[in-house]
Amino acid sequence: MKKLAPIFVALGAISFGIPASLFKIARAQGVVNGPLLFWSFLSAVIILGIIQIVRRQWFCQQHTSWRQIGLVVAAGTASGFTNTFYIQALKLIPVAVAAVMLMQAVWLSTLLGALIHHRWPSRLQVLSIVLVLVGTVLAAGLFPITTALSPLGLLFSFLAACAYACTMQFTASLGNNLDPLSKTWLLCLGAFLLITIVWAPQIVHAPTTVATVKWGVLIALFSMVFPLVVYSIFMPYLDLGIGPILSSLELPASIVVAFVLLGETVSWSQIGGVILIIAAVIMPNVLGMRRPRRHG
Repeated sequence: MKKLAPIFVALGAISFGIPASLFKIARAQGVVNGPLLFWSFLSAVIILGIIQIVRRQWFCQQHTSWRQIGLVVAAGTASGFTNTFYIQALKLIPVAVAAVMLMQAVWLSTLLGALIHHRWPSRLQVLSIVLVLVGTVLAAGLFPITTALSPLGLLFSFLAACAYACTMQFTASLGNNLDPLSKTWLLCLGAFLLITIVWAPQIVHAPTTVATVKWGVLIALFSMVFPLVVYSIFMPYLDLGIGPILSSLELPASIVVAFVLLGETVSWSQIGGVILIIAAVIMPNVLGMRRPRRHG
């Protein structure tokens, strides 16, 4: 499992890069943000709930307590906050700027993990984080900035990054005695409850269409069901700092998907940024695997 962990966490991060394009396509078809988020999280809760029933994995069989179940549900709200803050940011600042701010979750998650576990990342991991941030600026096509940026938009996108960092840490450290799919269902339930409360006015007044439900299910699969399942299963097997670095693959994935689905243009600087991010992701994993052999 430890050898497979980097591969599956990377696939989860790539999956997180797909919904941005799906959101754009859905909005182009007249789908409203509130109902779209509501149906996305509701779909995730239903899909994982059905899997739970089929597998007959009940919480009473998993040596857990109601307190721990409550903590995992509360932790799931971080994913709901991420989506809420990010969508609000996109109304005020360009997508490229919001993407760069969201990727601050890489160092925020590493810092949060260090504080929780009282263990600081290695120099190699710190170097990888720096390369990821530089690559993110290039990959997002951030420069040159020709318009003034909204401070409120920057604040919302930074709050989204903080929430995303919490999501990564919570999936790795909370409820590890639970079955991974049970844990993922509880995380999605927490996110769904938050989205329902925050977006209630829009959910009640905006019409629910077939397109809303269709895109909601697709977004649920790529933004919650698959990534949260693999994060819950494989994040605990990763060394401190590796998970956040792998999560940065979300940005290259979103650029490639936008190019394929939306026909967005990609510059050479963006390609260079993608290559730099991928190199920064590979470096600590490959060198980290070789190092024990050298001492053994």
